[in-house]
Amino acid sequence: MNRMDHNPRRHGERGQTIILVALTVVTMLAMAALAIDVVTLYVARTEMQRAADGAALAAAKAFVDSGVTTDPTNSTRQTLATDMATAMINSTIQQNKIGGVQPALVGTPTPDFTHDGNPQITVTLQRTDLPMFFARIWGNRAMTVTASAKAEAYNPSSSQTSTGNYVPIQPRCVKPLMIGNLDPRPSASGAIVDETTGAVVANLVGVRLVNLQDGCQGTNPPSQCISGAGSLGKGMLIPASQGAVTQCPACQGSSSLEQSIECCDTFSYQCGGTVTHDVDNSGITVGQFGSQTRAGLHCMNNHPSEDSIDPTDLLNGIGPARITAQSGPNSGNFVTTSRSIAILPIVKTTYTSTATVVGFLQVFIEDVNSVGNLKITATVLNVIGCGNNPSGGAPILGGAAPVNPPGGALVTANSPIPVRLIH
Repeated sequence: MNRMDHNPRRHGERGQTIILVALTVVTMLAMAALAIDVVTLYVARTEMQRAADGAALAAAKAFVDSGVTTDPTNSTRQTLATDMATAMINSTIQQNKIGGVQPALVGTPTPDFTHDGNPQITVTLQRTDLPMFFARIWGNRAMTVTASAKAEAYNPSSSQTSTGNYVPIQPRCVKPLMIGNLDPRPSASGAIVDETTGAVVANLVGVRLVNLQDGCQGTNPPSQCISGAGSLGKGMLIPASQGAVTQCPACQGSSSLEQSIECCDTFSYQCGGTVTHDVDNSGITVGQFGSQTRAGLHCMNNHPSEDSIDPTDLLNGIGPARITAQSGPNSGNFVTTSRSIAILPIVKTTYTSTATVVGFLQVFIEDVNSVGNLKITATVLNVIGCGNNPSGGAPILGGAAPVNPPGGALVTANSPIPVRLIH
């Protein structure tokens, strides 16, 4: 006998499962949109920030290469710095795509030269057509992602002039060849940098210095190259302390001085710091200095196939120095860096067993004589002064640009003017 179900409630519950399934599907789609599309946006935002950071840092490096950090009030150099920075930004964003598409600049990046010697630039990038997937069910077919970054080229001398003190810098890979704080040009007089304020007194950007001399040989008194009271003359070089050496090329020398010149010296040359004379530290005799320095420099600049430089545009403030590679895959072409670039510490001209660092000289080593007393010809790329009122705290480390010499290991040619993100 069949039993009839006369419960009227069950008739009203028919079809509710379909409604629940429909609601669940909508909820799952909403969750998918949140999980996938939001992650997509975060990834795009990270890529955009990296692209903005890279563009701003590249622009700040262009400031350094233009010489405006050393000659900040020169309007011609400011124009050059602006043009070089713009070119670097446009080049950088082409190589940093967001979801496979090049980001767009928001407005025109304008350098800020109001901080004399410490120029800044802000770069803002945007992509307005980032495609969405599941979120399309809500009507959103594309989203906008934006990021900005501000970078600075930092010269401590200008910082002291503006604020009364400075944050010390500690460039990497400084060559252990100290030069006295005297304008090395034969017809010039006075200092390279003001030891009190750090201001650059001798604007040597683009200037070719001929016959930087071995301060330990020839007619120079031996007291200039041994412990005890000494005094450095114009354009004289003396050996400085060395730390460990890294990234040596195939022509690595046997002495610590030679290795530190041809490789990357890790001694902490810091603004306001002291440097001990190497004759005392490593037992280098006065007669050995010239031969070991010459051998190290010949290795450093790939002698006899040295890269060449035309500093005319840099000297006149209308363009960067033109460096031509003379070996390797780029032989005969213009390059933006070279193993021939070196950083030398500028020290107080009077010293006892130690010398005080008052600045740095970035030079392009053009020629080193092969016989006789050591003489060096170099073109100045930048001058950096320190000052005498450090603010304390950790120093800012100078960055390095990698260079791949033909047949050798990775070497660094870097600037003593750090570039840093400040926002």
